Amino acid sequence: MKISSYQKSLFVRNAALVLFSLALVAVCVKLALGYRQIALYDQAKSFYDANQLLQAEESFARASDMATLSYGDEEWTVVMTRLSAMRRELEELQQKLQTAIMGKQDENVLAAYRIYQTMREKYNGTAGTASAFFQQFTAQINLEKKLADYYQQALQQAKAQSKENLEKQSYRDESFIDTLIAIPDEYYGGKQAKQDELLALFADYEKAKLRALIANASFDEVITRTASSLRHYTQQGVDASWLLTRLEKYAKDELREAIRKQDLAAFVDMAEAYRKIGDVLPTDSPTLEAISKQVEAYFKQAEQLVKAHKFQKAIELYQQLNPLQDISTLVSEVENRWLDYEPGHMLEAKYPDKLFTKIISGTELWGAKLYAFGLVEADQRLYLAAKMPNDSLLYLEQPLEVDMKSATAKLASELGAEKAPLIFVQSAGKERPFAYVGLLPELSAEKLTRVFSAEADDFGVEDREHVVLKNAVGKGEKEYALFKLTRDGLEYISKLADMLPDSTDSGTSEPDDASSVDQGASEGEQTDNSSSSQIIQVHAGPGQEYPVIGQVAKDAPPQPVEEMNGWYRIEFDGKDGWIPAGKPDSAPSP
Repeated sequence: MKISSYQKSLFVRNAALVLFSLALVAVCVKLALGYRQIALYDQAKSFYDANQLLQAEESFARASDMATLSYGDEEWTVVMTRLSAMRRELEELQQKLQTAIMGKQDENVLAAYRIYQTMREKYNGTAGTASAFFQQFTAQINLEKKLADYYQQALQQAKAQSKENLEKQSYRDESFIDTLIAIPDEYYGGKQAKQDELLALFADYEKAKLRALIANASFDEVITRTASSLRHYTQQGVDASWLLTRLEKYAKDELREAIRKQDLAAFVDMAEAYRKIGDVLPTDSPTLEAISKQVEAYFKQAEQLVKAHKFQKAIELYQQLNPLQDISTLVSEVENRWLDYEPGHMLEAKYPDKLFTKIISGTELWGAKLYAFGLVEADQRLYLAAKMPNDSLLYLEQPLEVDMKSATAKLASELGAEKAPLIFVQSAGKERPFAYVGLLPELSAEKLTRVFSAEADDFGVEDREHVVLKNAVGKGEKEYALFKLTRDGLEYISKLADMLPDSTDSGTSEPDDASSVDQGASEGEQTDNSSSSQIIQVHAGPGQEYPVIGQVAKDAPPQPVEEMNGWYRIEFDGKDGWIPAGKPDSAPSP
C-alpha cells in the first residue's frame, strides 16, 4: 500500500513529540535528583559544621552516590571523601574481626587487632577531622570493646587451662602458652608488666611440670618434652634460660648416678638422648662436657683392657659406646692387636659357633704373617686361617676321612720346607692302630694340599724329606720302612729292619736314626731328631696356646724370673718369654 506524503508528515510529527516528552521527563527527573543531591550536600555540610561527623559522612556518601552534579567547595569534598574511605576500611575490618572471633581464630583476631592499632596510631597521631571521625566511628561499631572483651576472656581461659594442666598433671594441650603470648601488651598493663606476669606464670608452670615428669616419666621423655618446651619458648621470643638451667642440672645428676652405679648401658642411653637435643643447649653446656669427658674415660678403660690382653672385653666396651662415637676403626685396631697376640682368634672370630678340639697358632709360615688351624669333630674338617702380608685374612678348610673322635693335629715343623712345614693329623686307624695325614697349606693358591695319607703302627721322622713307618699298610708291612715325601704322597724307598714276629715293641730292632713325631710337642715346636733334645721353645705367655716367639738352648736356659701354672717366665730378647717349668736346671729365685 502506498503511504501518502501527509501520512509521512504525521508520523514524523508524532515521533518528535515522543522524543520531546522523554527529554522533558529526563530533565525533570535530573532537576529533582539535583535538588535532592543539593539538599543532602547542604545537610552534610550542616552536620559537618556541627561536628556531627558520622551524620555528615553518611549524608555526603548518599549525595555522592547520586553522581548528578558537584556541589560545595573542593577542599571540603576531599575531606569528606577521605572520611568515606576510612568508614569503608573500618567496616571491612569489623567484618574480619567478627568472623575471626566467631571462628576462634586467634591469629586472625590478632591480625585485625594489629590493623586497628596501626590505624589508631595513624589517625590519633594527628589532630583534626580524621582523628575525630575515627574515634566516633570505632565507638559506634564497638570495635575496641569487641577486641577488649575477646582478649580479656582469652586471658582468663588461658590461665584456667594452665591451672587445670597442673592439677591433672596432663600437659598434652599447651595452646594456652601461645594465647597468653599473643594477647597484646595493653591487656596486661604494658610491655614490662606482661613480661613479668608471663615469666612468673611460665616459670611456675614449667617447674611443676618438670617435677611431675621426673617423678613419672623416663629420662628420655623428660628431656625430650622439656626440649620441646624450650624450642617453643624460643620461637615465641620468650627467655627460658631458667628452664634450661633446671634441665641441665637434672640431666647431669642422672648421668652421674648411672656412672656411680657403673651402669654403662644406662649412661649410653641417656648420653645419646641428651646429645639429640643439642639444638636447645648452649655450646658450653656443662652436661655435654661431662658426657664427653666420661666417654673419653671409657675409651681409656678400653685401651687398658687391650694392654692387659683382654681383647674381648675391650671390644664389648667399644661396642657399647658405639651410639656415642664411631668405633669401627678402634674395633678393627683391637682385632688386629688380638690376632698379633693370639692368632688363634682368627678362627674363633670367623667360626664362633664351631667347637675346635684345639687351636694351634704361630707366625711367619707359608708366606703368612700369622696362622692358626684346628679340628672340628662335628664337621670332620680341619680349618686354617692365615693373615697375609697385606693384612687380608684367608680361610681354608679340608675334609678328613679319619676317626675325628681320636684325631689330633699339630705342626710338624720337621717335615717339609723350613718355612712351609706340614700340618700333621693323627687318629685311630682302621687296619692299624694309627692313621696319619700330612697337609701342606699353599696359601698363594688358596688351598690345602693332602701330601700323604697312611696307616701304620708308628710314625718317625728321619729328616725333612724322609719318614719311617712301622708296619705300614701296603708296602712296608711287617717292617720298619723308609719313605720319601713326594708331591704324590709317601714313596717307599727301602726296608730298614724286620719287625719281631711275636712283638709289637720296636725293641732293639728299631732303627737308631728314626724318631717318632712328638705328640706332646707344643705348637710350632720343632721335633727334629737332631735338635729337639737340644732346644726349648719360648712362648709369648704361660701356656701352649700362646704363639712361639723363639728358642733357647736346653743346656743353658736363661735364669727364671717367676713361676706360674707350671711355666717359668724368662727374659728373652728384651721382653718376657715363657718356657715349661722343669726345663731350666734351677728354680726361680725367691
